[in-house]
Amino acid sequence: MMSERCNVISLSNYKRERNGLDKPIFDEPVTITIGEPDNPFSQGKYVVVCNLVHDDRQFLALERSDKTEELYLLVEAIVENQSLVEITPVAEGDYTVVEPIFKKIFNH
Repeated sequence: MMSERCNVISLSNYKRERNGLDKPIFDEPVTITIGEPDNPFSQGKYVVVCNLVHDDRQFLALERSDKTEELYLLVEAIVENQSLVEITPVAEGDYTVVEPIFKKIFNH
């Protein structure tokens, strides 16, 4: 792929940047509401306390803000066009990789 100035552009880097996978989508704590679309009473408010980018994927450490919980919730954020569109549980195989990284961040 060529740019207007005849520079070579990496297609994979272009896609990463366009979809917001090259940097965290949240650079400071923000409150988000998570719930099931089919059950509006299942919503909860969470504060994003840490946003980690690993292997072009966004992972979030969330703290419940409307109830007292002692542990952070670790989730994967699905991003499209630099916007959060969905939250999914971290896959079991990814959890063993991501959890130690979050532990290092929070223990410093």
